[in-house]
Amino acid sequence: MLLYSLHPNFIKIMKKLILIITAVLFASSVAFAQTTAGTEVTGEKRTALVTAIEKAHKQLSTLSANFTQEKKSSLLTEKVTQKGKMMYKSPKQLRWEYTSPKATTVIFTNGKVLLKTDKGTVSNPNKMLGEMGNMIINTINGTFLKDNADFNARYYKDKSGNITAVLTPLNKKIKTYYKNITITLNGSSHLADRVVLNEANGDVTTIIFSDKKTNTTLSDTLFK
Repeated sequence: MLLYSLHPNFIKIMKKLILIITAVLFASSVAFAQTTAGTEVTGEKRTALVTAIEKAHKQLSTLSANFTQEKKSSLLTEKVTQKGKMMYKSPKQLRWEYTSPKATTVIFTNGKVLLKTDKGTVSNPNKMLGEMGNMIINTINGTFLKDNADFNARYYKDKSGNITAVLTPLNKKIKTYYKNITITLNGSSHLADRVVLNEANGDVTTIIFSDKKTNTTLSDTLFK
């Protein structure tokens, strides 16, 4: 009960983090189409693209980035903006830190979940939260890249070589939250520059990643 008194929207935050990071790194099946994002990648080119994405993520020992998260809602007169940092260390450590307007940090490390707020740190051994953490980490390290049970994904490449992935949920629970998720991947690094979550209720959440750094030294103290 202490966890919920500290942060009543904790479960909702976990679900959103899963979808954000799954969207960033997910790979699935595609079909022919043409959109403003470019021409859809299919056949042998699709196979080569998925292989390149998998290779890039499997080579990650660490990944860190700044992010800006904006939410637009019909219930709000102005968009809500949050900023923060994301840090991952292979094989089982993840830090998702909101730095403004309010400091909140969620840490997953070796199956454990920590929530840090201005009221203190809470360790929550809840089984479901542990499973959520594993899902996020397994997506980043490539374990879930070939799993298409939750999303149908279509990939498009523009003239500059950048990739847009449009993910349509297949999972009933995810459908209740999101209509689709659109991800812009850098054509060279295959890491996400932007994620747009189009929610079922019409709200739109956009996450823009910047200053991405791979395979640098991240201290274990960041995940404690």
